[in-house]
Amino acid sequence: MSLTQFEDFSQREYEALLRYVYPMTGSYEDSLEIAQESFLTFYQMQAAGQVREHERALLFRLARNKAIDLGRRRQTRQDYAQQAQRDNVIPLTATDERTPEMILLEKERRRYANAALERLGERDRECLALRRSGLSYREIAEVLNVNPNSVSQMINRALRRFEQTYHALLGQKHDHGKRKETG
Repeated sequence: MSLTQFEDFSQREYEALLRYVYPMTGSYEDSLEIAQESFLTFYQMQAAGQVREHERALLFRLARNKAIDLGRRRQTRQDYAQQAQRDNVIPLTATDERTPEMILLEKERRRYANAALERLGERDRECLALRRSGLSYREIAEVLNVNPNSVSQMINRALRRFEQTYHALLGQKHDHGKRKETG
């Protein structure tokens, strides 16, 4: 496909692609961005000789995948925000309602969490950091250069290791406190 053919193809499919993507995103701006990214990816694949037939289907599949990824990233961010509220994760902005004891406990929890993270392997730390940043499993797979199907297991394993390490550190703290009291 020549550049002129690609331009014709783009003009012919642009409106239809936007109409297809919009219901998935609910946002005109996001739909525009997904359409542009889809055409760019399609063009790059075309230039690399990866497009043989079913050009329109491929374009729409690219757009669909990008819309799904966007939805997943949004959901991940929403889930994290809801979990942060449920778990009383330290807010990014300080509130005046915290007592000095609450601030001290938050700092202590953060210190143990950071210590637990430091004890994890580099891959586990990176995997958790990428997920916390809102990347989709596919994006994490691309960053880590692993099979996208293995990302879920990697994240779950990293979370388990983090929780075990965190609780072990808390247990050591409580054990030291008991020894001091009895000793």
